[in-house]
Formats: sequence, structure tokens, C-alpha cells
Amino acid sequence: MIAAGGGLLERILTEIGDDLLVVAAASVAAFFRALFRTIDSGHTGLRFTFGRAGGVLQPGLHLFVPFVQSMRVVPTRSRTMDLPAQRIVTLEGLVFRADANVVFRVVDLHKALIEVDDVLKGMRQMLGLSVQEVLRTANRATVRDNDGLGRALHEALQRRLAPWGIEVERAGFPSIAPDEKSVRVTQLIQVTGERRRALEPLLETTGRRDLAAALVGARAMPMKRTKALLHREHRRRRVLRIRRALRTSKDEWGDRKWTPAQVRRAELSLESRFR
Repeated sequence: MIAAGGGLLERILTEIGDDLLVVAAASVAAFFRALFRTIDSGHTGLRFTFGRAGGVLQPGLHLFVPFVQSMRVVPTRSRTMDLPAQRIVTLEGLVFRADANVVFRVVDLHKALIEVDDVLKGMRQMLGLSVQEVLRTANRATVRDNDGLGRALHEALQRRLAPWGIEVERAGFPSIAPDEKSVRVTQLIQVTGERRRALEPLLETTGRRDLAAALVGARAMPMKRTKALLHREHRRRRVLRIRRALRTSKDEWGDRKWTPAQVRRAELSLESRFR
């Protein structure tokens, strides 16, 4: 029986011998593969030993001790970050929607991985703050200077991102567009300035402000603020009286003379007439 058992064990070992060799070879290869890490070109790694940051690893093959060391790899080539359209209100009260982008590069891996938890998320926040800082102080003249705004954005970003080991190569605004109300306000300001410049020589010639305003072609004669407020209040009371009469008017049989739909159309026409 002992001989039979020994023969059975020998047959089993013979049958699984090839599989054991394959498993052993794969285990040895995996062990040696775990001892080395490869860093691709355009990337830089930072080695951590027992959680402590060590040396910076350049592209290539590097020795690595499993379970003792860890590694974080970050792209160090130039990259671009785009910021979605931001709504900015300037000191003049104008509203603009601006797109911004920045070209950056990591130059200090220790700062980029240790000083900030998530460098990309932090950069998006700093980009938004810098856009608000640059455009909030802009006016109608400087907002057209795209190169000047780009330089200001570059300086603001470099000041904020330098402590994180980030170098800002370029920054700018692909598009800056005012909203509809801001366009209307800008047009009114330009028209008002042109009429004011035309009003001054006419005022010197005629000596009367109302006559000079009429010659310029203003929609309404200029008046004092108190008089304008009284005039507006008079129009409001007149509108209320007419509206009350429309709603309470009755025919000779005591029925309502105007239907609700007719009253509403009359009120809309009235509001547009006295606006």
C-alpha cells in the first residue's frame, strides 16, 4: 500500500509540475515587477517612504519597495485649463459674460502635492477669483483691451499660484460680451454724451436751456427733479382714475359695460400711452 501511495503522489506531482512552474515563474516576475516603477516622459513622480515625501523622480525606471513606499505621478508638461462663462458686474453696474483660460505647468512637485489637497480644483477656484478681480474694476474703455486684461489676469494668477509650485505661462479671455441691458445702457451713455457736447454751443448761442434742448432733439424738455416727480405722480393718479372708471362703468340697464378682457386690453393700452 505504501508503494501504491507513493506512486499516486508521484503521478500527481508529475501532472501538476508544469502548472507549479508557471505559477512560480509568474510570482517571481510579479515580485520583480513590483520592485520597479516606470515614469513616462512629460511626467514627474514624488516618492513617499512611510508617508514622508522623498526625492523627485524623473522619467525612467526607478526602484520601488512595496508596502513601504508609495508614489504619486503628476504631468509636468504645459497644460490648458478652461473656465466656463462667468457673470461679472463691473463698478459701473454693467454686466458681462466672460470666458477665460490659462496655460500652466507644474515646476515644484513638493508644493503642488503637499501644499494643496487638489491642485486642479484649487486652480479652478483661483482662476474664477482672478477673473472677478480683473473684470470687476474694468470700465467700458478698458474692457476692449483684451491684451491688457490678459496681462492683468496672468499677474493675478501667478501671484496666487506661485505658492503651489505652479508657473502660469499664458492667460487670457477668449470672449467678453455684455448682456442686452448693458449694451442698451452703453448706447444710451454714448447718445447722451453726444447730445451734451452738441448742447453746450447751442446753450451759449441761445442762452436758454429749453430752447437748446429742443434744437438738439431731446425727447423731452429738461426739468427739475421735483417737477418731474410731481408730473409722474399726476400721470399715475390719472391712470388710476381712468382704470377705476373702466372697471365700474355700467350701461343703462345696470350691467357692466366692459367685459374683463376688454378692460384688460384698455389698461394695457393705457399703460403704454402714459408710460
